[in-house]
Amino acid sequence: MPPAKKAKKDVERTDLAHKAYMGIRQMLMYNEIMPGQKIRYQDFADQLGVSITPVIHALKFLEFKNIVRYEHNKGYYVNEANPEEIREIYETREVLEVAILPKTLSNLDEAGIQRLRAALDDFEEAVRKADYYGRLISDMKFHFTLASLSKCRIQLKILEELFDLLFLRYSHDLVVTSISDASLHEHHQILDSLVSRNLPELQKNLSDHLVHVKNHIVKNLDRLNVEKKESVFDFHSFKSGNNINLS
Repeated sequence: MPPAKKAKKDVERTDLAHKAYMGIRQMLMYNEIMPGQKIRYQDFADQLGVSITPVIHALKFLEFKNIVRYEHNKGYYVNEANPEEIREIYETREVLEVAILPKTLSNLDEAGIQRLRAALDDFEEAVRKADYYGRLISDMKFHFTLASLSKCRIQLKILEELFDLLFLRYSHDLVVTSISDASLHEHHQILDSLVSRNLPELQKNLSDHLVHVKNHIVKNLDRLNVEKKESVFDFHSFKSGNNINLS
């Protein structure tokens, strides 16, 4: 094959794989694919309007990001909730987001403050409407806007990856276990301490907020996992009881 044609083919494959990735990403975000669910290649390919090959390429990338897993001779599955991973993500976020606050303040101007106010307004509106998915997205926007004011490109890239992991793998669990009123109050505290340029208070408010959210989510995920296990146990007990030979 001539080099020009080969290059064109490679670009087309990349574009289709990206289309498949973005389509699967949206399904994960809005829980059209649930934790533990098996991914059926052909169904996805038909829904996204591509062949199976780009879907597999997209799934390999999601496997690399620990969003899905491959089981030999079975296929791909969406990974289930892992409270320990949630804990690590939030602890990493705390270290990263708090560490760049001095640079955030040194770069702060009125335009930055207005961007953060707009992000907080979106979060407040989502809380008011009980728009759970909108709340997750606007919460991410608030934190990412705050971090972006630091202009620390490497830290922002890491933070983006952490958000990707949270919202692609855990969006369903974050909706179920999230908090609204307390988080809204804490977001206002963060903004107030930013505007007053009080670094120690800003660091404390942001750290306390992330620890509070982490503890709340992990506690509720642990509870949900216990309830799920008890439900499975009760089902098997019921099934075994109904299989008893009474003759």
